[in-house]
Parts: sequence; structure tokens; C-alpha cells
Amino acid sequence: METKTLGLLRNAMNAYNQRMQSTNSNIANLDTPGYQRVSVSFEEELQNRRHQVPSLRNVEDVKAKMEVHEEAPILEDEMMALADTQMRTQLATRALSEHFGLMRTGITGQSM
Repeated sequence: METKTLGLLRNAMNAYNQRMQSTNSNIANLDTPGYQRVSVSFEEELQNRRHQVPSLRNVEDVKAKMEVHEEAPILEDEMMALADTQMRTQLATRALSEHFGLMRTGITGQSM
């Protein structure tokens, strides 16, 4: 059974995976002539959804959005994006662990 929280966390982890891949691609292509920087937005999409009419919010349906930019990637910016994504991934992992811990407690009646 997938809860709203689990759906949102699943989509967040997918977005962070896509963001890591795009950042790695940006770093690998720093010196490639004509390469355009790629980014993945998720938090912005989530904020937009949260500002909608309450009956349309369904935040667990928010998906990552890939964007191609005109500019070339800059190493320092990509390294900061990589560190940011790692922190967000760790936070989502902790939230997933807590979510499954609560489910385990609800099923077994025992906390670990």
C-alpha cells in the first residue's frame, strides 16, 4: 500500500537520481564545445502545486522536470549542485526510514 508520503518521497528520490545524473553529465562535458547545461527541477514544481487550489494539490503526483539551458556548465556551480543534491538525498532517505519504521510499528506493535 502506497501512502501519499511514500509517493512523494519516491518521486523526490527519482528526482534526486535524475539530478545527480544531469550534474554528472554537466561535469563530464565541461570542455565539450556547444554542450548546454542540463538541470532537473523538483522543489519548484512541488511549491507550484502547493499553491494551487486545495482540491488540486495532490503533491504525491509531482514529477521532476528536466530543463536544458543556453549556457555552458561551470564547475563550481555543478559541484555546489552535487553537494546540495547529496544532502537532499540523505534527508529523503531519513524520511523514508522513519516512514517505514512507523509502518513497522503499526504492523507489529513494536518499535525497533
